[in-house]
Amino acid sequence: MNRLMRLTIPVLAVCVLALPIDASAAGKTKLLPNATVKSVTPTMLTVTADGKDTSLTVDAKTNVIGKGLGTKARAKGGKATITELLGVGDRVSVTYQESGTTMHASKVELMAKAK
Repeated sequence: MNRLMRLTIPVLAVCVLALPIDASAAGKTKLLPNATVKSVTPTMLTVTADGKDTSLTVDAKTNVIGKGLGTKARAKGGKATITELLGVGDRVSVTYQESGTTMHASKVELMAKAK
């Protein structure tokens, strides 16, 4: 009986660790890697990626990064809004989380300004 327990417990542990993790879990970080800004407001960012429009909420916690954006933000006293940093036609990469039916952009990386 003792030998059986010594063998069973490690086998069970390996089986539990090998279970796949649910990728659709709420709050999981997702990425839109090559999107184009369709519209931007102080609370909403709409992008087009792969021919599909996606609307994401934005707020003061949304991190907007990219070449030249730090200088632009400093010129505004470090408090530049997303509408001052991004424009229609800009190419971006968006990291977001889903919560129910809402998608919140946590990071928006400017890849190229619109021409």
